Amino acid sequence: MSLRNEVRDLVIREAMHCPAGRLVLHDKKTRKEIEDHLEPAIGIVEDPARGCSGPLWVQGGIAIESSDGRRYEKRNRVTLCRCGASDNMPFCNGSHASMKFHDGIMKDEE
Repeated sequence: MSLRNEVRDLVIREAMHCPAGRLVLHDKKTRKEIEDHLEPAIGIVEDPARGCSGPLWVQGGIAIESSDGRRYEKRNRVTLCRCGASDNMPFCNGSHASMKFHDGIMKDEE
């Protein structure tokens, strides 16, 4: 495999592992997104390495709508704030890490 193909594969893999879906690649020729299909699911992110609880991870094109009825773009992957500190609500901006947000779920399981 050429270095160029290795780099391409690495970039695609990294983009597909972005839980927030902020990294989305498009094929130069077809302009279609390069992304695996994800089944609809919602999960809670815990980050023991940083010692905090993270966002809700929503995948598979689940519609997101605010309490006042605003509909957001349907995406394959998004992360939603649970700590209340994001300046990009309802989406996560990583504030949970700096404030060491804890939801108590992991503590309840110990």
